[in-house]
Amino acid sequence: MEQHRVEGAHEQGQGCCPPTSAPVEPSSPMPVRAGIADGAAQIADLAVATQKLERVMRRFYQLAVMVVAAMCVGLFIYAGGAVVMVVFASALVAVVLHGAARLICRVLPIRQWVAVVLFLAALVGGVSGVVHVSGPELVTQLSHLYAALTHERDALHATLDQNPVGHSVLNHIPRFFGGNQTSGPLGSEGAGGGMDFAGSMTNVLTSTFGSAGTLVVIVIAGVYFALSPHLYANGLLRLVPTRYRPTARALIRTTAHVLSAWVAGQLLDMTVVGVLTWVGLSLLGMPLAFPLGLVAGTANFIPYLGTFIGAVPALLIALSISPREALMVAGLYAFIQAFEGYVMSPFIQKRAVSMPPALTILSQTIFGAFLGMWGFAFASPITAVLLAMVDHLTTPLPEDEQV
Repeated sequence: MEQHRVEGAHEQGQGCCPPTSAPVEPSSPMPVRAGIADGAAQIADLAVATQKLERVMRRFYQLAVMVVAAMCVGLFIYAGGAVVMVVFASALVAVVLHGAARLICRVLPIRQWVAVVLFLAALVGGVSGVVHVSGPELVTQLSHLYAALTHERDALHATLDQNPVGHSVLNHIPRFFGGNQTSGPLGSEGAGGGMDFAGSMTNVLTSTFGSAGTLVVIVIAGVYFALSPHLYANGLLRLVPTRYRPTARALIRTTAHVLSAWVAGQLLDMTVVGVLTWVGLSLLGMPLAFPLGLVAGTANFIPYLGTFIGAVPALLIALSISPREALMVAGLYAFIQAFEGYVMSPFIQKRAVSMPPALTILSQTIFGAFLGMWGFAFASPITAVLLAMVDHLTTPLPEDEQV
């Protein structure tokens, strides 16, 4: 009897209290690991978002700095544009002379300044020879061209002035081009108006010496720049704080390279257009073919719009002959323009400076409005330099940020 009670008690003890030696199962670690993974993913996403925000803020800062710098430069150019354009024209002359001197130094083991002097001597000798051989005939043809253009301009002015619409159009065209406008686009003194803080220097360059004196100043300054370009570049670098000098040095070299490429491309383009125009007008039997070709080639210094400017004299003279002659001349210039735009320009841009056509035309409009004919003529090289500087100072857009 007592044995049965002990066995029952033992069985009841086993049912209510398990043995202490049995191991306890821990709770599952999966929720903890999932929480850690989610937290790491959120931190990674936050880091990526922070990096994108930093890039955006960095680009915004760079854009703000460039806008402020562009506004300061624009105000400076607007106020003393004539002097700035004279300096820029001298730089272009120096670029031409320096490029020619480098080519000579590749052939002859001489110093750069000696090569510049040799090139100037050869250039002066060549021009003197051309003037001695064909100077009188060229002067006669140019005088005839000027007389013919003046006559056609006056006749066209008289015809348009009789019409109300034509009279309104003439009021917005400068008198030099046959219109009635006597003031510049920004005032009676042209670009700059009353804000010209460099008025005294401008008057010296444009009034006392005149246009010929301005050209002489440009050539002389360009020669001195070409004789010792490192002297002026190093003097400019001394004005820059020490920590910014590597960037300034790179910008100076980029500017020199871009101007050299642009000038070389434009000289080639001008030569081809001038020769094609001269040959084409001669084949059509047009009078004054050589000076008209010279005008077309020179006007092509201004990309795109220069082609139309160079075609105006030939069309006016052709209209005085017959409408059929005018149509033939217009077809010739259209062919030359197509050849220059689809064959010459892509060939030149591969080795020189490539600029979007819309940006080129807009820059000519903007610089022409602020600086007159100076800005209109030098808008393309200035824009090329600005584009090169922006490209050097900024990083390319990643593919995921491009439009």
